[in-house]
Amino acid sequence: MIIVAIGLYFGLSFVRKFALQIAQENHDAVLAMDQSDEEKRLRKERQADIAAATAYAQVEPLLTEAKSKEEQSAASSPKREASASVSP
Repeated sequence: MIIVAIGLYFGLSFVRKFALQIAQENHDAVLAMDQSDEEKRLRKERQADIAAATAYAQVEPLLTEAKSKEEQSAASSPKREASASVSP
């Protein structure tokens, strides 16, 4: 009976160590996959930022041109409103 108990004790400790080793390897693999996914996400984010900056650089001259036209029309519209209010 004592021999069986000692055998079970050492057998269970061996199984415990083996299970711990497998769990640690699995944890390391999951961390490596997470790190890989994070690198891919950051790479895509950088590419999207570059694409957005490029698109904005192409559109920015049009925006400043439209803005200057709006400012010119806004500057000339008070003169028209003032002359219109004096006429009647």
